[in-house]
Amino acid sequence: MRTFLKPFLEALFRVLFTYDCEGEEFVPKEGPAVVAANHPSYLDPILLSLQVRRPIRFMAWDKLFRIPVVGSLMRAFGAFPVDVRRGQGRSAYLRALELVRRGKVVGLFPEGKRSRMGWMETSLRKGAARLAWETGAPLVPATISGAYRAWPHFQSLPRPARIRVRYHEPIDPKPYQELPEEEAITALLAELRKRVERSLLPGVKRDLRVQVLFRGPSPWPRYHETLPALAFAMLVFWKLRAIGPLLPAYGYLAYLFADHLVIPQTRVVKWFRNASPVLFCLGYVPAVHAALGFSPTPARAALVAITFAAMFPYLYERGRTTMAFIRGLVLACALELGTLFIFPNALGYHAAIPIYAAAFAWQQQTVFSWAAAPTLLAYVALLVSLFKEGVGLLPHATAGLLAWMFIPLLPLDSIPKEAEDIEPSSTLLKLDL
Repeated sequence: MRTFLKPFLEALFRVLFTYDCEGEEFVPKEGPAVVAANHPSYLDPILLSLQVRRPIRFMAWDKLFRIPVVGSLMRAFGAFPVDVRRGQGRSAYLRALELVRRGKVVGLFPEGKRSRMGWMETSLRKGAARLAWETGAPLVPATISGAYRAWPHFQSLPRPARIRVRYHEPIDPKPYQELPEEEAITALLAELRKRVERSLLPGVKRDLRVQVLFRGPSPWPRYHETLPALAFAMLVFWKLRAIGPLLPAYGYLAYLFADHLVIPQTRVVKWFRNASPVLFCLGYVPAVHAALGFSPTPARAALVAITFAAMFPYLYERGRTTMAFIRGLVLACALELGTLFIFPNALGYHAAIPIYAAAFAWQQQTVFSWAAAPTLLAYVALLVSLFKEGVGLLPHATAGLLAWMFIPLLPLDSIPKEAEDIEPSSTLLKLDL
C-alpha cells in the first residue's frame, strides 16, 4: 500500500504545499536508525516518509489515528500509536525498541505533541535519544519547516503553504554510551535540538512575521492601487465628460479606505486586498477602452483565466515577492494601455500580461516556475498561431517585458515595525499562540 500511495501523495503534496525534501540520503540504506524531528502538524509522518525509500515506522499520537483519511494514511505508512500521557507510553517504546533491534527505521517526535508555537517545545521527551543510546542506532535529526503555517494545531483544515523537509547528518550515539545514562541522553537531546533548530529558526521567524502581518491592520491605500484608479478615471472623464462612468473607480478607492478603517482583517480579506488592483484593472479596462474608442478585448474569459492562473503560485510565495508581482502586473496593464494608443490591437493584453508573468516567474524562480513560464509562453504562441498576429503583437509583448524590467525601480511597501527583526520569544505573547 505504501509503495502504491507514495507517488500519488508526493505529486499531490508538491502541488498543494510545493513540498520538497533534501538530505534523505542521511537515512541509512540498511540497518537500524532512529529518525527524530520537530512536530508542527498532523502531516509530519507522511512528510518525512515521502522521499525516503525505506519505510519509517513512526510512533505517533494515538488520537491521530482517529482522524479520517490522515489516520488511514499513517497506518499505510507503518505508523503505530502511542499514548502520550506521562507514564503511559512504555508499551509503544518497547515496540519501537524491538523494531530498531530488528534493523528497522523508527521515527519519533521528541516534543510528544504538535508544536503550539511553530518551533520546538522547551521540554523534549527522552524516547528518541534513549532509543539510540540503548541500541547504538544512528540518531537522524530532521527539520520540517512550513508545515505549521499549513496546518497548525488550532486549524481544522490545511491551507496552502510552502513545506520543506530537511534531514541532517546522523548523530553517532557510541561516544555518548561512555557517559552515565541521564547525562548521555541530555547531551543527545541537546545535539538533536541544535541541528533541528539551526534550519528551523529562519522559517519560524518568517511564519511569525506572516502572523503579525495578517493579524495587524491593513495599510493605507498604496500607490499601485490608487494611481491606476485615478489615471483611468481621468482618461474616461477626459473623453466622456460624465460622472457615471467614473463611479467604479471612485468605488474602488472608497473600498481601499474602508479596508484600512472599517473592514475587520482576516487572511482572506488581506488576500483579496492584495489582489484588488489586478481585479480592478481587469474589470475597469473595458470601460476605459470603450471611452477611448478602442476595440473590445476578445476572449476576455481566457484573459481572466490566464491572469488568475499566473497569480495562483503567489499564494505560496513570500510577501515581498507576491507584492512585487502584483505591482508589476498593474504596471503591465498601464503600459499596455499606453501601447494601444500607438499600436492598436485588440489582442494586446493577451500578449502583455502572460509575457510579463512568464518573465517574472523565470527571473525569480518562483513556485511552479518550471511549469508557469513555459505554459504562459505557450499561451502566447497559441494566440499567435490562431490569430496570425505575430508581428502585430511585438509592441504589446514589449510592454510586458518593460513592466518586468521596471520592477526593481518601483518603491517597495514598508513592513510594519512590529514585523521587522522578529524574535520568537518576544512575539509569543503578542500572537497569543
